[in-house]
Formats: sequence, C-alpha cells, structure tokens
Amino acid sequence: MKNARKWISPAIGAAAGAVIVGGVWFGTYIVHGSGSVIAMVGGKPITRSALLAETQAYAGASMLEELISNQLIQDAAAKKNITATQSEINQQLAALEAQNGITSDSELTSVLAQNHMTKAQLLDQIRVSVLEQKLAESKVNVTDEEIQNYYKQNKSSFAVPETRALSDIVVATKAKAEQIENDLRQGKSFAQLAKAYSTDSSTKAKGGAMGTFSEAELSASEPAIATAAFKLAKGQVSQPIAVSGSYEIVQCTAVNPAHTPSLAEERSAIIQAIKQQNAESEPQLVAQLIKSDKVNILDPTYSSVLTQLENPTTTSTSSSGY
Repeated sequence: MKNARKWISPAIGAAAGAVIVGGVWFGTYIVHGSGSVIAMVGGKPITRSALLAETQAYAGASMLEELISNQLIQDAAAKKNITATQSEINQQLAALEAQNGITSDSELTSVLAQNHMTKAQLLDQIRVSVLEQKLAESKVNVTDEEIQNYYKQNKSSFAVPETRALSDIVVATKAKAEQIENDLRQGKSFAQLAKAYSTDSSTKAKGGAMGTFSEAELSASEPAIATAAFKLAKGQVSQPIAVSGSYEIVQCTAVNPAHTPSLAEERSAIIQAIKQQNAESEPQLVAQLIKSDKVNILDPTYSSVLTQLENPTTTSTSSSGY
C-alpha cells in the first residue's frame, strides 16, 4: 500500500510533510517577507525567499508526482472495471492502525491532525493503494505448474495444528471447585453448572464456552490450562486447576486433528500469493501506464517529474527533493 504507508508509518506523514513544510514556510514568508536573512555562511546571507523556493520545489515536485501517479492508476483501474470495496479499504486501514499501534478512532484522528490530514484523505489514499495492487496483480498470469510448485515448496506453511474446543468453570475456592467436580461426576450438565457458578464473566452466559484453540495459542496466555486441556479426550473434564488465585475446571468439547489442506483447498490462496509476489511495484506500474496515457507537464519548474515517472530506477522526487 504505497500511499498509505507514506502517510502512516514509523516516519508518519512523509508525503503530507512535504505539503506541510511548504505551507508553513509560505506562511512565514508572508509574515516576514522575502528579504529576511535567516542564516549567514562565511559572511554570505541565506534568505527566507531562497529557503521558500527550495521548499516549494521539493514539495511541489513530490506531490505532483503523487497526484499524476494516482490519476493514472485510477484511470487504468476504471478501464478494467477494477474497484476497491469498502471492506478492502477497512481491512487495510485496520492493518495500518495495527502496524502503528493505533487503537482508537480518536487516536487516529489525533495522529492525522498532527500532519494536517483528515481520515477522509487517508481513506482515499488507501483506496488508490488497493486499486494499484489489484491493477498490478491483474497483469500476472499464474500457471498450474506454478501453483503446484508453490504448494510443494510451502506445504509445511499450510499445516493446521490440532485444535480443541474448550469450556471452563472458574470459582474462587478449592472447596467450591471440588463440589462442582463431584456434581459433574454425578452427571450434571457442565454448561448449567457454568451458568450457575462460574465467575468467568466472558464465558458464564455461554455455558462456559471458551472457544477453539491450538495448544500453542492457549499456552501463550494460560499454560497450566493448556497442559491440562490437551490431555483430555472429547467430553472429558479436568480436575480443578489452581490459576491466579482461583480454581478452574476445563471440559474438552471437540478435538480437531492436525491436518494439511489439499492443493485444491488452497488453490485460491496460492494464486493470490503468487500474484502478490510477481506483481509490478507501483513505480514500475506507473511507468507502464504513462506509455499508454498522455501526460503533459505544463509548468517547466516541474519538467523533471515526467522523467522520474517514466524511469522508476531514477531517484524519485520524494526522496531527492527534485
């Protein structure tokens, strides 16, 4: 996601920064005038107007390159009836938030505000990024041989570990746990006992149902429970387990054996993975699109932008400043 990464990343606001810097210095220019000297080097002045000119060249070229690239991508996607769904946009936004440790809308709004951006602007950049990825992938043809080779070479990564569906009853004292254990031996319903006595608010109303876990997943958060649970057969119940000042009884309600999905089951995912691996990068894609779409730079100040877009191996305007 080329655009969104530029705007939310460890160096947040890179693309927006060019515009912001230009705007800030332009405002300073208006207030202080072009003749203000802001530094002296060996007795020679560096003026505010000189700094403004350099800043505008950097920001203008960088953002013009971005705008042209975005328009080329959107035009090409429209011709192929390629769209970005709201679900895809939301998924990419969630990924960006996770990468940057953003956990709420208010936090995202604050981060964007620091970079003079709105959420709507970010979502539009994500939309273009999704279009770019889909457009690049649409140009990749995947053969049956490639699919088979990928499956063979990555078969271990498709392996699904054994998982178990578990339920629990959590109580405060060992005596209460032993009483419930005795009730279970007499044939009373685990689910009913969980609803009646469990102090686990997240599972109580569901009759103790915890969900389905692999041993590794459960061990990461509750190692003692994992050790006991993965020794149980389907339907069996553990003895009371002392956990963090309380006692827990676990029931195994289902065992899903470890398995490796067939090539047929993974075919769609494999095709998608190969397309992602072999898709052109954004600069390469834009360079190809320029060949079939007319782009004219009317302001000679930015004449180098077209060269940069046509030759993606050349240092980009966003990194060089020109």
